[in-house]
Amino acid sequence: MSQGMLKRVNFFVIGAAKCGTTTLHARLNRHPEVFLSPLKEPNYHSRADLDPSRFSKAFKANTKLDHADYLALPDPLPERQVGFLRDAEDYARLFSEATDMHRVVGECSTSYLWSPSAPESLHRDHPDARIVVSLRDPVERMFSHYLMARKYGFVKGSVVDAVREDMKHPDPSWGRSELFLELSCYKAQLARWQAVFPPEQIKVLQSTDLRQEKTWWMLQEWLGLTPMDLLAGEGAQNANTAGLSRFEGLNRFVTQTGFKHALGAAVPSGLKQRLLAWYYSADAVPQMTTEEREALTALLAQAQS
Repeated sequence: MSQGMLKRVNFFVIGAAKCGTTTLHARLNRHPEVFLSPLKEPNYHSRADLDPSRFSKAFKANTKLDHADYLALPDPLPERQVGFLRDAEDYARLFSEATDMHRVVGECSTSYLWSPSAPESLHRDHPDARIVVSLRDPVERMFSHYLMARKYGFVKGSVVDAVREDMKHPDPSWGRSELFLELSCYKAQLARWQAVFPPEQIKVLQSTDLRQEKTWWMLQEWLGLTPMDLLAGEGAQNANTAGLSRFEGLNRFVTQTGFKHALGAAVPSGLKQRLLAWYYSADAVPQMTTEEREALTALLAQAQS
């Protein structure tokens, strides 16, 4: 099955994390000629750089790593956020519902831009693929990443403290540390992709571009899609809004122990959404101060020097 299914795959959103990839996935997936993997981030082509057995305790406690039961479900597979697939048959299973009507078939894994091995792996299997990269101001990306990590109980304190603590990690990698600085070092990451894919197959966007209607018409033309309005109706809004737990100390505890993940799996979907809307509040989300921006800019310059 794997070869036939994977021959259809011709499109990838590769990152960067916290730069609008969820919005890209959600809006493009509304197009009837687009099929995107129901497991939004399978991370298959970065598998050489990811070792799930060595992920941090907190990451393991809050991320489902065994997808055998999911992949055994009948079609269509339900949507799921992230996985770390290593087997070609498992990866191909994600695209089993793609048909000839789908001109664009692909997936969106933010680890690919960071991963040193992903460009060669992806090019080997899909040399004609179209690649979209969404970037944003690197310091803004770092701060957004920090807010997400704090929201889910992975870090505490100020953004500068969290970034400096992450810099001390003895074995930094995806799933083991936050990579606050590393994921904002775009130049070297982009260069790896540009070394194996011709420029006409790579489209680099800024997150601010995703707010402009003309971007979506341009993307559809570039991908060879029949143009339609992707900004109207349900599902067109921006995804991943920021928020902080009302009980940050408790939130870190239930995150680190995995209790929050277990509870989330046990609570019915409708009730879960209502609880999350109450549990996370946007009212207390901090803004980055001038001093924090200057400190992060200096740390980023140091990391890239």
